Order: sequence, then structure tokens, then C-alpha cells
Amino acid sequence: MKDTGRRESKSSTRVIGVRARRAERTREQILRAGLKVFSEKGVQGATMEDIALELEATKGLLYYHFKTKEEILSAILKQSPVVAALQDRVSSANTLPFAQAVPSAIDGVLEILEEHRDFIRFLHVQAMLSGKEAEVVYNEVVNRMTQTVAAGVEMFKSRGEVRSDTDSMHWATMIVRLVMSYFIENQVFGQSHQLGTDYLAYITDSLIASITVKRLSGKEGK
Repeated sequence: MKDTGRRESKSSTRVIGVRARRAERTREQILRAGLKVFSEKGVQGATMEDIALELEATKGLLYYHFKTKEEILSAILKQSPVVAALQDRVSSANTLPFAQAVPSAIDGVLEILEEHRDFIRFLHVQAMLSGKEAEVVYNEVVNRMTQTVAAGVEMFKSRGEVRSDTDSMHWATMIVRLVMSYFIENQVFGQSHQLGTDYLAYITDSLIASITVKRLSGKEGK
């Protein structure tokens, strides 16, 4: 009886595992189809029916996994290697002193944005077209980046490099929006109207100086 129970338990576990893998493959196929349709028609112009047709599946199957196209967009962004790479680049700069970490992170982020500029421009366009899409893009890209930066600022506060009265989220919001707007504006207006790196460096240095703990020199401390 015990052996029979074990065999049934193992069989049930295998079935559950197979179903889970099948569901995961289906979700991945839906996300690939969704990204293709969004790229061709835009998120605002795309419908769940369009995605089902691209997937060559029924709308019932699509709705079983995702209730709305915004859920599909959110899942695409969550799994995007671009977003993960941006977060990793920001986090990796935390080993440097604060005054060096911020410019280093910005340089790395701009490199990633440039490498994936078509994807970033696509997200920017979607965010401008509809409130729902803008909210999804903000939550899955901008907000995640802001939270990563804010966590870094908190770490530098604990090291004594950043002023203890600094509002980490407000400061992180400023720096993230500065970099994103700098990149997008340069992409949109081209070489003739591009903001120079000296502009970005000036604003960045001002933001860094505004929260950096001022160290007394040897003479001043005596």
C-alpha cells in the first residue's frame, strides 16, 4: 500500500511538473507574439485578438494566461534583459565612492540605452500615447530604476558619504529622469540639437554636491 502511494505521489508530481513547463512555454510564446504585435501596431493600436492571431491560438487560451494587453506588456518588461542590465549596471557602481559611483553608473546606463535604443524609443512612444501604457512603462522601467538608485543612496548614507537628511527617493527620481530625458532628447532631435556631455556632467555634479557630506580639510579641522 505504501509503495502504491509513493508511486501515485511521484506520478502526480511529474504530471504537475509537465503542466507547469507547458504553461511556462505557452506564456513565453504569448510574450514573443505580443512584442511582435506591439512593435508593428503599437500597444495602443494592438488588440488581444491581434496577439491571438499572431500566436495562432484561441483568445480563450490567451485570456487564461493574461487578462489584458497591459498585463502582457508588463510581463514583457519584467523579463526584458534590458531592464535587468540597467539595474545591474547601477548596482555594480555601488562599490565606488559616491562621487565616482554616480557618473560611472550614468555612463554605463547610457551605453545600455544606446545599445538598445530602438527598444527604449519604442517604450517612450508607448508611454506618450496612452495613460495605461505610460503607467505600465513607468512601473516596470522607470520606477524599478528609481528604486535601485534610491537603495544605493541609502547605502551611501549608511557609509556617511551622503547627508542623512537626504530624501533618497526624491533624489533618485531627479537623477533617473535627468538621464532618461537626456537620452531621449538626443535621440529625437539628432546631432544638430543634441545636449552635450558637459551639460549632463554639470547637472550631475550639482546633484551630487547637493547631498554629499562635506569633509573638513586637515587645517579646517584643527
